[in-house]
Amino acid sequence: MPDNNETTQTNTAGQRKLIIVACVAVIAIVALIAIVLWTRRAPSTHVNAETTPAAEQHEGEEVKLSPEALQSAGIEIEGVTQRPAIALLHTTGTVEANEQQTQQATPLVGGRIDQVHVRLGDRVRAGAVLAVISSPQIAQMHGKLHEAETQRALAERNLERVLRAENRVAVLSAKAKLDEAEATLKRVRRLIELGAGAGKDLIAAEAAYKTAKAEYDFQSNISLNREVQEARAAVETTRVDVSHIRDEMRSLGAPVPEDERHNHNKDTSLVALRAPVSGTVIERLVNTGAGVEAGTPLFTIGNLSTVWIIANVPEAQVGRVHLGTSVEVTSTAAAGEALSGRVAYIDPKLNEETRTARVRIEISNPGERLKAGMFVQVGFQTGAAESPDQELVVKSEALQRLGERTVVFVPKDDEPGVFEVRDVQAGAETNGYTRILNGLQLGDKVVTKGSFTLKTQLIKGELGDHDH
Repeated sequence: MPDNNETTQTNTAGQRKLIIVACVAVIAIVALIAIVLWTRRAPSTHVNAETTPAAEQHEGEEVKLSPEALQSAGIEIEGVTQRPAIALLHTTGTVEANEQQTQQATPLVGGRIDQVHVRLGDRVRAGAVLAVISSPQIAQMHGKLHEAETQRALAERNLERVLRAENRVAVLSAKAKLDEAEATLKRVRRLIELGAGAGKDLIAAEAAYKTAKAEYDFQSNISLNREVQEARAAVETTRVDVSHIRDEMRSLGAPVPEDERHNHNKDTSLVALRAPVSGTVIERLVNTGAGVEAGTPLFTIGNLSTVWIIANVPEAQVGRVHLGTSVEVTSTAAAGEALSGRVAYIDPKLNEETRTARVRIEISNPGERLKAGMFVQVGFQTGAAESPDQELVVKSEALQRLGERTVVFVPKDDEPGVFEVRDVQAGAETNGYTRILNGLQLGDKVVTKGSFTLKTQLIKGELGDHDH
């Protein structure tokens, strides 16, 4: 018979094992429940950028609209379709600045470069100071302006003196004689009224009065008026001289003191050369201390939001290209994305050495990724291809730009109001449709009308994430 103590110990050990197994099972169940709850609470629209590689950060992006917002957005959805592939005439091209949006900054006076405020590649606004020139011509004009203003001040004071010239001797003498003759006439008339005067005395008094009045009028209206007119003419002449000098200085870009108070302690030879248009400094031809002549271009400012592509089309193929022909432009700078444009000009004269025609394409340059002088690949859409190849297209309004990305919004069938954000590689646009090179398949559906609303909602959501 086994000992009772051994039996008791065996039962106790078994009970302990059962308790440990039960505890482990409970802990596992609790952990599983916690994982399930956390997974359900984690939003699918947010991706941890700190732990996810850059290439995978955009995976799983979604936009969700409430039923009210979905109705007000006016969402329209269309499927990805096919069309016969467009035959492309391939050639190379060179990026050039759009000459219609390019201006040269040229000084209108000669002198020495005192300061240069911009570097090659700087972005500037119209009117920004590019350089400061020390010009002897401007210093001389400041001197002429000061002299003209001094002459004007003297002429104005002389006019004031002439207008106060009633105290001149001739005028005063004539006025005194007139007063005396007037008094004598009044006295004679009074005597005649009283019967104590003679008629000949009245005639003599009236003649004396008329003579005095004529003399006074002569002195006042002839001599004095002539001086007043001369003084006023001198004032007007000096004012015109000052105005002309000011206008000339402004046209040359020189600072003009409006309060007419010159500070002669400053260097009056300095004149600023300002940017004629807003854009990027694509050419700088001077440094501080250099001497420059009037009319010499010193800077070139280009607006690179649109650029020209100059393609050389072989003589045998130039007949297939026409004004308005759609063009695809690809470059390594555009990360393989095709930029769309149209033929704007075809040179009527061939290059006799290469037997090619210069064709100019104007395209938008988002982010100014294309730089002047770059080489690009150009594909002219000359018509439908003879091969049965098909290409995928979507309505152009379905495509939206997010920084360097091109995206579309794909509705989720099982979740109404939820739209997947999908990156695509776009080709050229033709008749309102854009070719899709990568990112979509035939049968996929995308949002067309209302895609901009979804883009706005996505940006708002990202800004809200950053706030938290």
